[in-house]
Amino acid sequence: MRNRSLRWRLLINFSVGALVLSALFVSLTYFGIERLLVRNQQATDLRQAYSNAVVIRNTVYTTPNQLYLTLNSVSTATGTEVFTRTLGTWTSTSAGSATSDIAPSVLRLVDHGAVVSVTTTNRGQVDYEVGIAIPATQTEFFEVFNLTPLQDTLQRLLTVLLLAAALTTLLGVFTGLWVSFRAVRPLNRTSEIASNIAEGDLESRLPTGGADREVARLANSFNTMVSKLVERIDREARFVSDVSHELRSPLTTLATASSVLQRFRSDMSEEAQQSLDLLVADLEIFRSLVDDLLEMARSDSGTDDTSFVPTPVGQLLEQCVRASSQRLGITPPTIEVEPRVAALQFNVDRRRFERVTANLIENAYKYGCTSCVIRIREEGGELVIDVDDNGPGIAPEEREHIFDRFYRGRSAHDRGSVAGTGIGLALVKSHVTAFHGSLAVSESPEGGARFELRFPTLTHEDLA
Repeated sequence: MRNRSLRWRLLINFSVGALVLSALFVSLTYFGIERLLVRNQQATDLRQAYSNAVVIRNTVYTTPNQLYLTLNSVSTATGTEVFTRTLGTWTSTSAGSATSDIAPSVLRLVDHGAVVSVTTTNRGQVDYEVGIAIPATQTEFFEVFNLTPLQDTLQRLLTVLLLAAALTTLLGVFTGLWVSFRAVRPLNRTSEIASNIAEGDLESRLPTGGADREVARLANSFNTMVSKLVERIDREARFVSDVSHELRSPLTTLATASSVLQRFRSDMSEEAQQSLDLLVADLEIFRSLVDDLLEMARSDSGTDDTSFVPTPVGQLLEQCVRASSQRLGITPPTIEVEPRVAALQFNVDRRRFERVTANLIENAYKYGCTSCVIRIREEGGELVIDVDDNGPGIAPEEREHIFDRFYRGRSAHDRGSVAGTGIGLALVKSHVTAFHGSLAVSESPEGGARFELRFPTLTHEDLA
């Protein structure tokens, strides 16, 4: 399962949190205010209805013929619709609308002498209907209050609250972006510096100035760790270099002594000759190991003289293959390259690239190869060099370890057939990395192993 981005998760958390809080705030605010306003309005309207009912009762008692005028006066003063029903006869301020405007449930309850108040919706209009029975005059009083203006006010309030919630959510999104950027930036910087160190830039350090206290503490701890690591690498490199130098003198003495013994080989017994052959073979392995250790120490300590020069790949590879073949005493491998690709240039150190070429060719012939082909191609803007052989190849389970120092595959453990130190391919990997390239091993079309080297090519702008 693919790991999710920390920055994305922070942004989602802030956005969802802002949305939930906004929705909760809108809900509580709207329904609270709605309940408060509607209840207060209904209580006010109910008191008003009681007062108007008293006026109507007095009018019916004293001047029944003035009832319509009184209803009209009450309706005009309060802005409501007022109805009365006396002995089954309706009187209202809007003729013909009494029975249709009053809810049947209100009529039924008021008939039984109850005081009723309900909220209804009729033709998109919200009304608050109050019905009051007046037994003393055998009259029923009804008043309809229009709540539509209050509902419009609440609707506008809801719109404002929703806009505020949307703005709050957007603010949460922008806050999440800002916080996630501030939180992830030190991690990205640490990852970048760690990658630089892994690629060999041991001078890279995290900046500590102007950072927050926690980030500064992390940066200081990281820099201290890297400094300790660099000191340990330097110490180990110096140790390997010193040991290798110290071994050169006795190695030279042993090589000289073996050369003297080789001159008198014919005078020795068969057992002595076999012992001498083993001694010479082991001295060669020892000499190669000391040379590899010295080069490894120089590479680790950064004291290896490196001069990067833009060079055409075809010309350089041909020179390196010729020189390596002469030193190894073998037939030069075949080089397959198109003229256009051969003219491509890349930045390498000639001496170290020749060591890479010689090591790969020597490694191929050492492990049973009888034919080696070097192919040069361009792929995806990169220069690709394939070193193919027809040897036994490298088992898939060994390919991820083949570039480890002192690792020797199963075929390398037979000292009678193969002589290797286990450092050569590790040095090849180190040199290729120094050229900002990459190295991989796979199966060759020739039936053996393929070592694939990739290097960035130089454009006309780079060469200008």
